[in-house]
Formats: sequence, structure tokens, C-alpha cells
Amino acid sequence: MGKGDKRTKRGKLFRGSRGKAVPGKQPPAPPKPEPKPVVAKAPRPPREPKEQPTATPAPDVEPTVSTPPAEA
Repeated sequence: MGKGDKRTKRGKLFRGSRGKAVPGKQPPAPPKPEPKPVVAKAPRPPREPKEQPTATPAPDVEPTVSTPPAEA
């Protein structure tokens, strides 16, 4: 692990390459744009409540009982 190892920081510096271990200089950040003026919004009108659906009764279904097969 020294100057010949291209995976180490010392090896990157020796070779003069830029890699994950030796990141290059970051470019300067672009200037931030000026903030836009805040425009006040009109208040929202209140919502009308929705009608609640009425529960429908379940249809009357007789339970089915399976009968054992008749022996002949």
C-alpha cells in the first residue's frame, strides 16, 4: 500500500489522477436567485359537508348446510 497502489490516497497523489479517494476542487456554486415577493391569497370558502350514505340492510340469506351423501 503505497505510491504504486491506485486505490489509496497516496497512490492517487503520486499518479496525479483524480479518483474517489482524492476528489478534485468543486466548481463555485452559481449565485442564488432573488426571492420572489409573496402574494397574499384570498381565503378559501368553507366546504359544504357531504351527505353520509345510509347503510343498507344485508339481504336475508338462509345458511346452507351440506348433507352427507346417502348410502345406497
